[in-house]
Parts: sequence; structure tokens; C-alpha cells
Amino acid sequence: MRYGTTLVVAAVLWAVLGAGDAAAKDEPQEARLWTYAQAVGLISPSWAVSVMPGLRWEVYDSEGDAGQAAMYEFFAGPIFIQKLGPITLKIPLWYYYMGFPIRKPGKDDYFDSHNLEVIPILSFRTGRWTFTSRTILHSKVYARNAVFKTEQQRRGYSLLWRQLFRASYAILPTLDLTLAEELFIGVVEDGETNGLAKGEPFFEKHGFSMNRVYAGVVVKLPAGMSLSPQYIFETHHDPDQGSKLTKIRHYLFLTWSVGFKLF
Repeated sequence: MRYGTTLVVAAVLWAVLGAGDAAAKDEPQEARLWTYAQAVGLISPSWAVSVMPGLRWEVYDSEGDAGQAAMYEFFAGPIFIQKLGPITLKIPLWYYYMGFPIRKPGKDDYFDSHNLEVIPILSFRTGRWTFTSRTILHSKVYARNAVFKTEQQRRGYSLLWRQLFRASYAILPTLDLTLAEELFIGVVEDGETNGLAKGEPFFEKHGFSMNRVYAGVVVKLPAGMSLSPQYIFETHHDPDQGSKLTKIRHYLFLTWSVGFKLF
């Protein structure tokens, strides 16, 4: 146990210290609070339903004012579940709403989008370790903003592939340490809006656009609840300029979840 704990703590420190070195670069930086509240109801051994609202609040912006909501989120849909020994497969099939308040001096607007998510999650448990691969196939089908002037432009399709790998270590029956990395790669661009703005909150760009490193804990609470505070180091890249680094963002990320049986 001591050896495994030491390894995980060392990995977390390495990730955080590495993030700090990268943050020393002269790039725009932001800091945000990010919260999710998730409820999962198991309706059979193989199916569940979930709803999850979220909020991102900007507390620092090196290029402008902060202290305001930056993004509203809402997920809803079913989850397919299949267990085979130490391996668990979950496939959420979710609707995803994204809202972006735009509040700047002389400008007050609101962008939003409607998206479909297919999320294969494969977990393998061995001893105190759990290794997870999560793929998010993020399909944007509608984007409303100040750039897309017609309904034909707002209705479209782009596909973003998000690939996350996570290692978790149970230092106690009720406490896990977690470390993860996630890549964002645009796969399909929308043809109707290619000559206009691309990248969130618009339709996706083709190529590598973002990387996240997560480090934190999962606290297992009574009554099927859990609380997961994490630090996220996020780098933004421009696929049109050889994945050049364009922005650094820091998150304090907090997820509260509750699960219960409905059968």
C-alpha cells in the first residue's frame, strides 16, 4: 500500500509541477471554478438514466474582467452498462446543452449550442488500482451566435474526438487518488461555416485543439454519493497554426454525484 501510494502522489506532484513550468510561458491565462451535480438512476442491471447540470465561473482573466459566469451546461440521457469480471463498460448516450454568456464592456450577448454525446468508457480494476479509458464523440448539430446569421449556418455538424486516460488508486475504502490526461482532436468540420469562425462555441476545427491534465481525489460518501475535487491544467492550441499554444486555463473542478436504484 505504501509503495502504491507513493507512486500516485509522485505522479500527481509531477503533473502539477509540470503544469506550473508550462504556465510560466507568456500566454493569456484564465482561472475558473467548474462544478457539476449529477444524479444517476439505475433502472435495470444494464441501463441507467442520468441528468447533470454544470456551471463554469471565471475568477481571473489576464486579458480582461472576470467575476462572472462563463458557461452553463446540461447533460441528460441513458447509460448502457455491462460488467465482466474486473472490466466494466459504460456507454452514455447524452444530449448536451452549452450556453455561453458574453459580457464585456459595450457588449452583452448569449451564445449557445445543442450537441449529442456518445461516450464509451472502459474501466479495468486490479487490486487498489483502476485504469480507465473514456472516449467522448462530441457532435455539434446547432450553434447560435453573433457570427452565424442564418438558420442554415446555425444548423450543421462537426465532430470532436476527446480521449481521456485515467489512473485511480484507492488509498482508503472511501478515498481514491486520481490522475488523468485528455486530448481534444477535431475530426469533422462543418462545411457550411468553413469560411467563418471555428472552435468552441462555434463548430469545431479539424486537428488538435486542447489538452487537459486532471489531478485530485474522489471521496465516497454514504447513500450512494461521492464528491470529487480536482485541479485541471488546460492548454488551448490552434490547429491552423501547427497546434500553436494560444491560452492556458486553470480550473478548480468539483463534481458531486448521487446514484440510486429505480427497480
